Amino acid sequence: MSLQLWIDYAVDELNDILQETTLDDADAVEDQIFELAYSNTPIYYSDMLDCVNDDIDLFITRPDLADDSATPDKMIQLNIFERIEAALWERFTEWKEEQEEIALEADPDD
Repeated sequence: MSLQLWIDYAVDELNDILQETTLDDADAVEDQIFELAYSNTPIYYSDMLDCVNDDIDLFITRPDLADDSATPDKMIQLNIFERIEAALWERFTEWKEEQEEIALEADPDD
């Protein structure tokens, strides 16, 4: 499965959560973003290598979360996690801005 499919699946899960969320509950969603990224990061070598086939930077870039003892497979996995998490934060930020606009349009006095 390609990296984009992993990302799309995680974003789809986030969208499902956001459909039932209001701005007042946004903090709870922020806490769930890590969980979604973690649960949608591949654990099998074959899946990780499929992602590397799509983007060699996953193999050659040292992830921010890696320590000195990180093995190459762990670094690939951490890079994938970081990409998924970044996509989730981007989608959440878009949703939050959309919701704030809707709230302003509904109550322009604020």
